Amino acid sequence: MNLIFCLNLFLLNFMPAESVVSMDTSVHYFVRRFTDDDGLPQNSVKFIVPDKNGFLWLATENGLTRFDGNYFLNFNSDNVPGLKSSRMARVHPNDTAITVETDQGEILTVTESTVKHMGTELPGYKYQRYAALNNDYYPMRGWPDDYAAHFAKERPVVMPLDKESYFAVYRDTISLVKQGKLAYRIIQPQLDLLRLFVYSGRLFYLSRDGHITGWEKGQPVKVPLIGDVLSDPAFTKCKMELFWNLAAHQVFIYTDKNCYQLEIEPGVGIRSSLVLRDFDLHRNYISSIYYDQLNNRVFLGSSTKGFYIATRQQFIVRKSDTSEAEVFYAQAPFPGNAVVTSSGLVFNQKGKYSWLPSSFNRENTMEKYTLVRDSQGRYWGRGGKTLMAVSPDFSQMLRQIELPYLVSQICIDPDGNLWVGGKYPGLYYLKTADLKQPLHFLPAAVDDVTYLKEGKPGTGILWVGTGKGLYRVHLPSGRTDTIRGLEEGHIRSIYVPKRGEVWITTYNKGVFLYRNERLVALPQDRQRYMATTHCITEDDQGYFWLTTNKGLFRIRRQDALDFADGKQHDVYYYYFGKDQGFNTNEFNGGCEPCAFEYDNGDISLPSLDGLVQFTPSAIRMEMPDKGIYVDWVEHNLKVTEASAQFDLPNNFQTFRLHISSPYFGDPRNLQFYYSLEKDDRREEQIWLPVNSDKTITFSSLSSGDYRIRIRKLKGFGRDQYIEKVLVISVQKAFYERLWFGLAVLATLICLIILLYKIHIRSIRRKNRLLELKVTSRTRELEKTMTILQDSDEQLRKQSFMHKRLLAAITHDIKTPLRFLLRVNKDEPSSGVLNETEIKTVTYDSLYRMHHLVDNLIHYMRISFLTGEFAEDTVDICQLIEEKIEIFRPVSGSKEIAVINHIPPGITVVVNKLLLAVVLHNLLDNAIKYTAMGVVELTAERGEGVLTIHLSDTGYGMPPAIRDWINHAEKDGNGQYDSAGIGLILVKELLTLINGRMFAYPGVNGGTKVSLQLRVNG
Repeated sequence: MNLIFCLNLFLLNFMPAESVVSMDTSVHYFVRRFTDDDGLPQNSVKFIVPDKNGFLWLATENGLTRFDGNYFLNFNSDNVPGLKSSRMARVHPNDTAITVETDQGEILTVTESTVKHMGTELPGYKYQRYAALNNDYYPMRGWPDDYAAHFAKERPVVMPLDKESYFAVYRDTISLVKQGKLAYRIIQPQLDLLRLFVYSGRLFYLSRDGHITGWEKGQPVKVPLIGDVLSDPAFTKCKMELFWNLAAHQVFIYTDKNCYQLEIEPGVGIRSSLVLRDFDLHRNYISSIYYDQLNNRVFLGSSTKGFYIATRQQFIVRKSDTSEAEVFYAQAPFPGNAVVTSSGLVFNQKGKYSWLPSSFNRENTMEKYTLVRDSQGRYWGRGGKTLMAVSPDFSQMLRQIELPYLVSQICIDPDGNLWVGGKYPGLYYLKTADLKQPLHFLPAAVDDVTYLKEGKPGTGILWVGTGKGLYRVHLPSGRTDTIRGLEEGHIRSIYVPKRGEVWITTYNKGVFLYRNERLVALPQDRQRYMATTHCITEDDQGYFWLTTNKGLFRIRRQDALDFADGKQHDVYYYYFGKDQGFNTNEFNGGCEPCAFEYDNGDISLPSLDGLVQFTPSAIRMEMPDKGIYVDWVEHNLKVTEASAQFDLPNNFQTFRLHISSPYFGDPRNLQFYYSLEKDDRREEQIWLPVNSDKTITFSSLSSGDYRIRIRKLKGFGRDQYIEKVLVISVQKAFYERLWFGLAVLATLICLIILLYKIHIRSIRRKNRLLELKVTSRTRELEKTMTILQDSDEQLRKQSFMHKRLLAAITHDIKTPLRFLLRVNKDEPSSGVLNETEIKTVTYDSLYRMHHLVDNLIHYMRISFLTGEFAEDTVDICQLIEEKIEIFRPVSGSKEIAVINHIPPGITVVVNKLLLAVVLHNLLDNAIKYTAMGVVELTAERGEGVLTIHLSDTGYGMPPAIRDWINHAEKDGNGQYDSAGIGLILVKELLTLINGRMFAYPGVNGGTKVSLQLRVNG
């Protein structure tokens, strides 16, 4: 039966079948190997298990080792008190902690990344303890387990199910034992022990023919195996074996150099996913596997060769394979969502390449540094002093134009103008719509051009980068502005995402942002790789990709803008090195364009060895977002246990600590900084980088309490820090202690006490007299101050009222009167308006002046009113209807629909006159600033509050006035100069009736104003 099934699977490889998913042959891995030369305590890694903080724990023959991605911290008999043996024998499954047993039966537990020696008592899963008796069973350690195959011939082998249940396997019988009692037995003829595994609380068996059987309450159930492994030729030939990480609860199938993780997919079966390709586990003596699914990373423990980490590469390099190394520069779009180089090499998005036919000879070949396509599909490039145009299929040379200097760069603006820059002053341009058009010269004050970038449409700007700075050329005049701050900067590229925002990369000076006539330099990365940045290209996720000679960086555009605006202090740069799939870390620049984006958003970047291509949305960034931990502390060359607080003697010589944070990505993305603060000083913080060995050292600190603040950026965004604080207390010297000071001052204190006793009575008598005088004078001064404050407040109110009255009369009365005089004056200019319009304008102006005068009268009255106002029960609907009737002629003339949605019966206890003035002013403002729109009024009740909403579709309220309205602290005397007398009157009236007002932008334009009135008192 097995032979027939394997033959069928083998034949499926040669027959088309929709159910078989083809293997992703483009998947590649970067493999790092660690041995004892790299800090591993010993080269036999038996077990791998993660903890909840992100660390990996490796069980070796020389201790239990914690790995943070770069540093190994070992725990063995040398540094664990009471531990006799350093040989780790097995890692037990545990629900709360990592439990490790030595070859002498000693138990170590790992909780919160801390190792504890528990003696010989196993916490939980006690049946997993091997007693080595003749009648005992053998608890398996996962697959592979050489001892299990040996003991299976003479005693049962135990597979853990949960804390109190396990499967005991002996020959062809499987027994489920729960709490020491037999639950049921399973008979499996020709049972291969090494193909059994427990996953998600169920027992499974992988037969030699590739079928999986699972048991539910002792009954066998066929479980479909789906996924990547079905496309593996070795699997179809029945060449497979199991790897089972018992402590990490992970199961893998290994075929011929390929490894697949098995996961239960409810309702479907067991899915197999390729996690490692083309890696020989047997040749490298792999005994343990752990897979980090989130970051596509496989950890492999070898019984003899150390520790391996295999990370799936995310970038693809395109080459024609005509030579080992292919140097690429400029790229241009080619039909079919492809990219073409100046040599006629075309890559489609799937990586297939082709060479275009070229009728022009080698002498006339275009150089690789610049290539653009015009609207007719023709390609333009350069060859020394010659500007070249070739046909869309690269088959013909359409035009050659000789220039008086070497051509540096060319670009095409949205209007179809081709711009040419070179080594000597001036620019050339021509219209690409007609190949017969002559080349025109623009006398711009630029030379040694290194990059050209058109401004956004409508700006009339051409940005020109040179070997000595950045220039802004105004078109068509050619007037040239020098951008200050970059006079000596060699410009590599220019990127203009929107109007007024220009990003510049330079040679040896880093990256700059020019915005609002201000130049800002972005901070450098720790290694200063970004000092020479070739190119900036933006993806559809809002990130910049920056190419350098040392790798690729990704930064969040908004972070860079916030840094330029002073909103954040640091910018997080995510680094990608060649381990992510590049052939080289050296990308190319000095070309135009410096990057290419496909129609679907994929990006292609030129490098010294191939085109690096990727899908930005598919690139996962492994952020350093785990906590910061102190591994050990060294005081005067003596290592002590780490804690949150340390006490040091006054004369200590050195204090050193080692920190770590679990991170398995590129170490250049994990940067620590520290600052030392003294509790009694308030100085500006100075953040220093932590050494590459992750140690911080101090010496000769003065006495006092200090705080060591250690932090790192955990990713993109504003102030995304993870911080750890340690406290150091340096003891005082003897002359700084209290007893010494008391002894010195004892004599002086005694003398002072003696003099005090002699004169105390005289002083007390004088003090009593003085207190009486002070009390009397204080009362008089308090009365005088009260009178002066009242007078000052009254004068201030009068002054402010006079100022408002003068401004209102000057602007809101005098101006309309002058306008009415001109309109009604019998002169030829008045013939612009007919009689009806003159009446309308006159009525409207007189109405405004009437309303203004009415507001001024109310304002003058309330400015001097004190005490309480009479309150009535006011029907809101009725009051608003009265106000709507007043404004109906004006609203009708402006074609404004005033709609009252407030039902009758909604009442509030308030002074009706003051509320009427408030509603009158607000309704007037809404109609005043609305034309041919709608003004709506609604109301809603809350807890003790009635809210009246007035919304319009007018021109909208300026943000500054909305801010003034919305801030309660600006009520009363906190006037805003741009607010009219009506709004000021409204705010002051609201304070008298215990009301609040808020203003928001309307949903469909205009403004929404909300009044909040207290319903109960």
